[in-house]
Amino acid sequence: MAGSPGGIPAELQEGITTFLGTKKVLLVLSIQLQVKSKYDDFILVLTPWRAYVLPVMLPVRVHSSFSFLEVREMTAQEPSVVVIETDAASYAFRFMSLDDLEQVVIHVTMSLKKVFPDSSLGTLLKNSPPSLYERIQQITDSLEEMLQSNPGPCGGFSETYAALCDYNGFAFREEIQWDVDNIYHSQDCREFNLLDFSHLESRDVALSVAALSFNLWFTKLSCKDFRLNQEISEQLLYMLSKSVTLEELVLENSGLKADFVQRMAQALSSHPNSVLHTINLAGNQLEDRGVTAFSRYMEKSSKGLQSLSLARTMLTARGMSTLCKALTDNKAIGISLRHLDLSGNPGTLAGDDISNLQSLLRHCHSLSHLSLAGTDCPLDAVSTTQGVLAPSPALSPPPPPGCVRGCSASRSSSTWLTSPPWQLFGALVHGSHSSLIHLDLSKNVYSHRRVKTISPDIKEFFSQACSLRHVSLAGTKLPAEVVRALLQGLADNSHISDLHLDLSSCELRSAGAQVIQDLIPDASSISHLDLSDNGFDPNMVTLVLSIGRSKSIRHVSLGKNFNIKSKEGLLDVLHRIVQLIQEEDCPLQSLSVAESRLKLGTNVLLSALGSNTSLISLDISGNAMGDTGAKMLAKALQINTKLRTVIWDRNNTTAHGLLEVAQALERNYTLKSMPLPMSDVAQAYRCHPERTEEAVHKVGAGRGPGKAGPGATIAAHGLLPLQLQACLTRNQLRQTLPAQTFRLQQGILTTSSEQV
Repeated sequence: MAGSPGGIPAELQEGITTFLGTKKVLLVLSIQLQVKSKYDDFILVLTPWRAYVLPVMLPVRVHSSFSFLEVREMTAQEPSVVVIETDAASYAFRFMSLDDLEQVVIHVTMSLKKVFPDSSLGTLLKNSPPSLYERIQQITDSLEEMLQSNPGPCGGFSETYAALCDYNGFAFREEIQWDVDNIYHSQDCREFNLLDFSHLESRDVALSVAALSFNLWFTKLSCKDFRLNQEISEQLLYMLSKSVTLEELVLENSGLKADFVQRMAQALSSHPNSVLHTINLAGNQLEDRGVTAFSRYMEKSSKGLQSLSLARTMLTARGMSTLCKALTDNKAIGISLRHLDLSGNPGTLAGDDISNLQSLLRHCHSLSHLSLAGTDCPLDAVSTTQGVLAPSPALSPPPPPGCVRGCSASRSSSTWLTSPPWQLFGALVHGSHSSLIHLDLSKNVYSHRRVKTISPDIKEFFSQACSLRHVSLAGTKLPAEVVRALLQGLADNSHISDLHLDLSSCELRSAGAQVIQDLIPDASSISHLDLSDNGFDPNMVTLVLSIGRSKSIRHVSLGKNFNIKSKEGLLDVLHRIVQLIQEEDCPLQSLSVAESRLKLGTNVLLSALGSNTSLISLDISGNAMGDTGAKMLAKALQINTKLRTVIWDRNNTTAHGLLEVAQALERNYTLKSMPLPMSDVAQAYRCHPERTEEAVHKVGAGRGPGKAGPGATIAAHGLLPLQLQACLTRNQLRQTLPAQTFRLQQGILTTSSEQV
């Protein structure tokens, strides 16, 4: 027994060890405890986080105990007497020697130091003789240096967690300790994910959160799709009021309500040392009440935010307006805010007056990610606020590398002073055009009124944007002239490249198709273009030809545009696509014709895959091509060496077609990814379970003797993915192609060239 002094009978020592069980005993001392007006003999036992006062008798029992986390202060009254004040009681201990006293004081001090890094001997030990204080100070300083140099895995999280378990009288979960000390620590992970412990009882999760309150290792706490009850929420709020290292908080779809955000705002308001800069509360029912309380905090906060997500939080227009105004009024936000997601709050921006939002966008000069999807925001709404002075150049950060001076904020400010009332894109021009990378305005409207003229702000924004990589207007009905202004702006823009432009489901029809045909070849910044579901059916031939003239587009989505009544017309479009991907200098690498119901027309595309040298990704899902199409795909996979990804679900493929593709994969050595066609597998098993199981047996047999395993007689969706995954994994590990495959591909290319 470590530190056992003489004078304690061996039987009593053994009884103490047996009584405390698995608890680690660090120190056992004979002491006297003041009981009423006199001192009686007792034994003081110290474990890592608790002190036990035991009578000097057998059987062993506890007279009293206290957690070190309960200690408020220690006062030296006599040379060998220390009074320890706790939350519940006061203990006056008389020690047999000064060495014993020093050991106890040092142990309590250092235990508290592990949990509360800002605690100190000076705040704990009162009224001590200078000589005693100096001796203890020297020892604790030395121990503190050792603790700082080696606090333990993840900043000593597990020790803090153990202390809290002891303090609350809860069982210590070794699983939490093991995960943090091994997985988190070995990966240098600073993100504490509550989903890693969501299978435990809520009190265990709550204690793990409480252990983060004074932890100096973790900088991010995340939780998604896991309901946080009141027990966990209370500890979250306490942690937010204490942590000095937490930078990111992600509580997405966690069942939080308005009262949580109200209390969170209070906790942050009372914690000036908080370094929290990222808040994601998406998917919680915060409503206007919660967001208004958060807005009041943000308006008065002296610090800015880098990222804020309040998507899908049941906001109304009033709450949205209040939030935008509060963010605008906080001057620090203009420089700090980089990520803003307010999507999924329908109707919040439905009015024609969205001036608070526009003011915020003008105010933010560092915004890189903006999502207003599904807010019914009118893209042509004119601000009612006029006459505002141009923002100070001092608040505007320098443009990013590669952005020329022509797109600087100073140019925009001088333009604004003489321009008419500004719209959404006008606000972006004068705010974050030099920094914006991701812009999502999908599922909105262009205008609530009948459109007569198109704002020049659209062209100006897309011509001046310096960093754009992703723009989505999907699901937003756009006049053709808006598309013209957008593409003309991109054509004039020499600052950006590799732009992903999503114009799907914009109801562009023939007028929009004509604009795209005229301008898309000149918009060299576009690399990914989604034009699916736009009613382009009668214009597909000329549209495909115009895409072929572009030298920058590497991915194009054309699905849901093939509702062509004439069979000859459909075949003409498909042959045009085939010609496009077979051109030697074709830049196209990825093609999607998903959900187009091409049926047997899909075979036209599949037949061309054998000689294809450009496409590396193909999406033919949702085309009802049946087993005939599956057979054509199987043949193509046996000889194609360029494709890396194929997506082909929802094609009415039976067990026979699934098996053909699976067997073809055994002869394909280059495909890396083929998501399992779950819909077709499930449908095949429902319709023909015996044939599907037969296919599964054959798949298992094709993997070699003894490799099918006992699950070979289960459903098709059990073994088929194993067969697919086995082939794909083999391809991912393979560095070179079999010579036969290379010769076969070369032969097909030669034949195709001779035919041309």
